[in-house]
Amino acid sequence: MSNISGQLKKLNTSKLKMKNGRSIEDELKRHANILMECIQEELYAVYDMYSPLVYKRTLGLAESLYIGSTEIKVSARGLTMSIEVGFGESAFHENFFGEKMNTAILLNEGFQTHGSFEDIPYLGFREATHFIEKGIQKYKTSVNKPFAIKFNINNETRNF
Repeated sequence: MSNISGQLKKLNTSKLKMKNGRSIEDELKRHANILMECIQEELYAVYDMYSPLVYKRTLGLAESLYIGSTEIKVSARGLTMSIEVGFGESAFHENFFGEKMNTAILLNEGFQTHGSFEDIPYLGFREATHFIEKGIQKYKTSVNKPFAIKFNINNETRNF
């Protein structure tokens, strides 16, 4: 069995062709691009919900979206291929206490602070926007035969 596993790990996905003539790897990358665009569209919809009065947007979060490399995993249950769509370093900023915060999580999940800022919208609290989940749903309805999506946030995996 280990010999088969070793051979499967060495598969060149850029040469494995699908019925449509594209390689499996190219198709996975194409879908990742569509997913990334859908998430970005939903993020811009969140941006359009309000205009900041105290600061100027850098758009670092929107520009931080990236597509990672293709990964092949072999297990007793079979072969899986995956590609990561994620947020890079410019999605993080420092809060008032000098701690790095993931802006994607704050916008997606919402937040509530305590103390003197707790009643100030967008500074002390914000409702969840779920722009990532909305982007995933948009992807799922915009392509034929969408790939399964695993969304990891705050050490929790959500399957779509």
